[in-house]
Amino acid sequence: MFAKTTSTKTVTVRYPTKTTTTTTTTTSYKKKMKFGVLGTGGIAGKVLTVGIRRSGNVVLAVGSRNQASADAFAGKFAIERAYGSYQGVLDDPEIEAVYIALPSGLHKEWAIKAAKAKKHILCEKPVAPYTVDVIEIIDACKENGVVFLDGTFFKHHPRNKLIREMVVNGDLGAVTSVFSQFSCDFEPAKASDSIRHQPAMERTGVLGDMGWYTVRFGLHVYGYELPERVIGTIVRRYPETGAATHFIGQLHFSGNRVAIFDSSFGQMDTQITHISGTKAILALDDTFVPWKGLIDMKNPSAFVGPEQDTFKISKQAGVWETKVVEMGGVVEEVMMINDLVACVEGSKNWKEWAEESITIHKVLDALWESAEKGSLPVSLQ
Repeated sequence: MFAKTTSTKTVTVRYPTKTTTTTTTTTSYKKKMKFGVLGTGGIAGKVLTVGIRRSGNVVLAVGSRNQASADAFAGKFAIERAYGSYQGVLDDPEIEAVYIALPSGLHKEWAIKAAKAKKHILCEKPVAPYTVDVIEIIDACKENGVVFLDGTFFKHHPRNKLIREMVVNGDLGAVTSVFSQFSCDFEPAKASDSIRHQPAMERTGVLGDMGWYTVRFGLHVYGYELPERVIGTIVRRYPETGAATHFIGQLHFSGNRVAIFDSSFGQMDTQITHISGTKAILALDDTFVPWKGLIDMKNPSAFVGPEQDTFKISKQAGVWETKVVEMGGVVEEVMMINDLVACVEGSKNWKEWAEESITIHKVLDALWESAEKGSLPVSLQ
């Protein structure tokens, strides 16, 4: 029987490595890397400002489809070198790493070219249209001795590492269900205004965009175990192009465990997650981007990371504890770049993250296959 009373209380939890997470907002790594950026979209400006530069590294060059676009971007973000092609960045001998911020349909070509040019790679998600493409990219990086990291910034956030530790330690009991929703209200007047609504550029639409985060969080909770089967449903398509704009799915794991997600371009902004265990439920209302630290895409340099993050725990129906996690201004993008540099220096193993990239793409491929088959289950094992 459910309790009728409801109550809340707040508990402050200091992240176990607070000193470390505080100091990593200005990198302490020995190497200051020189980056080149492929692409001039809004995400490129955000990551180079909030991630690459804030971590103490250098953005030396930008490459675009044409010189005018490259010049405009370089002027806006004070970048020394502007190339009217992506190849120009790869041919620059001073560039050590590239950030690929292109539509995913172009990632395979330019990631493999970057690897052959001996450039370390940070690549936006989804990494490529199909899992086989992702494997080719990672194999090219291994063959050429360069590091590959996908651009999933929340993966590197200390709070999410803490949540995974809580799951492993049994703080929630046996976890049986993860529900995650990530949506925004975004519908362009015409498809040409958004690559997200052009299947030729972004094959799986919202699944590979907002859905990437929700699926990845479920995999994160379960330690990147491959689900036994998945079910995917395209709820809505963009009328002009047929791009998926609302997608829901289920990931079924061994032992009757499940991860359920909902991702949409046509709902109010939300990013909620519930992790349900036999002893407790953990709830987040800012799973991927802390609300207190939202970045202004038009002015990313003004962004300041939140001093605190929170989540809630319920061990009794109607009773919630708010956990306040002291973060010391940690910025997810900085942590991501720091981890990339650590991989280059050899203190962290990029191949473990690469395997996670392959796993999520296997799941996304299966979800899309299920949706195209009228939501029939698709086995992954």
